[in-house]
Parts: sequence; structure tokens; C-alpha cells
Amino acid sequence: MASSVAILNPDLFRRLVPLVMLYSGRLGTALIGLLILPVFSRQLGTEQFGAVAVILSMQALLVMLDLGLSVSVGRDVASLKNEQIFRARAMLVHAEKILVRLYGALMGVALLLNPWLDMPLNSATLLAVILLFGLVTHQNICQVALLARQDYVWAGAAQLVGVVSRHLLTLAGFHLIEATLDVFVWTQLLGAVLFAVSTRMRLLAKLPETSSEILLSSQPAARRLSMALLLQGVAGACVMQLDKPIVGALTGAAQTAPYYLATVLSLTPLTFLAGPMVQFFQPKLMAALSKDEVSLEARQLRFFLSSIVATAFVPGLLLWLAAGPVTELWLRGLPEQPLVAEYTRVIVVGATIGALGYVPHVLLVARQEYAFLASSSSLLTLMTLLATTWAAWRGDVRMVCYIYAVYHVTAAVVLWWRARTLDATLRRVLAPATPMALMACAGFAGACFLLQYLLH
Repeated sequence: MASSVAILNPDLFRRLVPLVMLYSGRLGTALIGLLILPVFSRQLGTEQFGAVAVILSMQALLVMLDLGLSVSVGRDVASLKNEQIFRARAMLVHAEKILVRLYGALMGVALLLNPWLDMPLNSATLLAVILLFGLVTHQNICQVALLARQDYVWAGAAQLVGVVSRHLLTLAGFHLIEATLDVFVWTQLLGAVLFAVSTRMRLLAKLPETSSEILLSSQPAARRLSMALLLQGVAGACVMQLDKPIVGALTGAAQTAPYYLATVLSLTPLTFLAGPMVQFFQPKLMAALSKDEVSLEARQLRFFLSSIVATAFVPGLLLWLAAGPVTELWLRGLPEQPLVAEYTRVIVVGATIGALGYVPHVLLVARQEYAFLASSSSLLTLMTLLATTWAAWRGDVRMVCYIYAVYHVTAAVVLWWRARTLDATLRRVLAPATPMALMACAGFAGACFLLQYLLH
């Protein structure tokens, strides 16, 4: 009886709804992407789908390369002080002006270079691709701001509806017009326009009106964005997205498609299961650190680490074990399926262990260790991309998978080392969590070796 009352408790229900909606948006987006990519691959063919993979990778890259605007706007919107909320609206307007200039310049450069580039797109479609990138970047900034305002229900639902509508428009275009790269681009652009407009309207409804005086006084602050924060974002975007264009340029589109599909599948547990936990626990940990309550910090950190293990390690082990059947079910007879399964088993090991890096990363951001995050991220990115270029030049895509598995693990180790040695408070907070993280890594690696031995 007591358990049923607890389940029906309105207060408990209200607390669970934000997390449920975060998962609904992330998981729904992941499932739609996993289901629709094989359909696109079959309808477009290997060559055109390879071009789609490059477009989607560049889109994700440019979303991350937003000059630190999403972090700055999100930080301001998360504040509860009235003057900072006014500044957040001003920052949003200023961010939009920066995006207009940036993508306007990209359009001009693209038009100038297009006659000399051997690209499968005409000038109009190329401009549509750049506009698509700009709209998705703008929508991401608004989405981050909505999450900072804890509008989880609308943000989660809008993310799911936006992705579904874009893909449905593309499938309708393939059915009614023709399955070509041009139709893909224009239908995706139409969906992005609708999604960006609706997201911006929702965000503006959550923010007070901004006077011209506040707007003008906020612009210098917007121009003085932290170089370290910008460098960290650039490095993270490059290391996670430039591998596909490098592989495509050096090995061809046919080799890019299975590698792209494997990275999408391998990072799904990390991005769409562990990601919402980071969004949920990060503000709680930062609040505890600001109050300097060690017992509260340690408790929140323990819950955070446990959630990462549950949402990344368990699904990661299952995906490693069932990579073959999962890719067969997912790709349904596509010739790339064996390669996708092989690459997935390599990448998912590194990505799963690397998920532990979320924990120290949140603590270092709370301590404003942007300089260290920028320098370490830049160095790891340079080393990883150089190694990727070497492997792709040799035509060894499997080696690229190993390189990225090592990258994920190395990044997590570096972040833990820095957090453990930064100050006494973080050392005390991380003291009980470190053995737990080491045991999780040992258990995951041991399970992989044991299962490998039993299966063979």
C-alpha cells in the first residue's frame, strides 16, 4: 500500500517528469535516427549516402563550433537574477547577429569556390546546406537556453517532434519527388526552418523584454567570450566530427558509410542515455560546490557516477556483446553490415569507459578550469586527428576505430587526474568515487575478455 502511495505521490511525479522528458527527447531522437539512416542508405545508394554522412557530420561539427554562444547564453539564462535574465535575452539577440554574419560569409565563400570544387551539389543546394547548418546551430542555442530555464517538458518534446518532422518530410520528398541528395537537403531545410522558428518563439516567451540600454551594455560582454571556452569547443567539435570527412577524403565515400554508421551506433548509449543524466546532475553538483557542502557534494557525485555506470556501462556491454545481431536487425541485409558490426565493437569499448570523464568534467567546469580543459582538449584533438589522417591514408579504417577508442579513454584519465590534483575539496569529494570508477572499468574490461573467451 505504501509503495503504491509513493508511486502516486504528486511531488515525486513532478520530480520525475523533467528527467522522463529529457530521456523521451534524447531516446526518441536516437531511435528515429537509427531507424531512418538505413532507409536513407538504401534509397540513396552508397555514394549519395556517403555524401549525406559528410553533411550530417559537418552539421554536427558546426553546431559545436558556435563560438561558445550556446554556453554563454545558457549560463545567463540559468541565472535567477533579473538583470542577468535581461542580459540573456540581449545575448540571444547578439548571438543571432553573429550567426547571420558567420553563415553569410560562409555562403559567399561557398559561391566563390563552388566552380573549382568537384562537389555533387549545385550552387542553390550548396547554399541550402549552409543555411541548414546555420538554422540547426541557432536551434541548438535556443534548446540549451530552454534546458537552462528548466523547461524540460517542452524542450524534450520539441526535440523529438523536430527530428521526426524533418525525417518525415525527407521521406515524403523521396516518395513524391525523387530519392536524391538535392531532395534530402531541401526537405531537411524546410523542417529546420519550422523547428528553429518554434523553438525561438518558446524561448522568447520565457524571457523578459530587453530594453535597448541593457542590450547595448550587454554586447561588449558578449564580444569578450572566453578564448579558452572557444578553444575547448573547437577542439571537441573537431575531434568528434572531422574524422568522417578525413576518412571520406582519403578512402572514399564507400568506406565512410560503414564507419559513420558504426560511430552513430557506438555513441548512442553515451549520448542518449548518459547525456540526460549529465544535464540532470550538473546543476545539482554546481549548487553543492557553491555552498561548499562536502557531504552533499559527495552524495550527489555518488548518485551521478552510479547513473553513468547504469546508463553507459550496462548498455555498452550489451551492445559490444550483440553488435552482430543488432546491426543485422538495424541494417537489414545492407552489404556494409559486417564492417559496421566490427567497427562498433571497437569504438563502443573506448566510448563506454570514456563516459566516466563526464564526472570530473562537471567538477572542472564548476571550478572554471577552462584553460586546462582547452589546452588538454586541443592537444588530444591534434594527436587524434593526426593519427586518424595517417590511418586513413593507409586505408585502414579499423585502425581509425582503435584510435578513437584510445582517445575516449585517455580523455577520461586526464580529466580524473586533473580533478584529483586540483584542490583539497575535490580530492575529498572524489575520494570515494575513484575506487568505484576503477571497479567499473575493471568489471567492464573483465566482462568483455570473459565473453570473448567464452564465445570463441
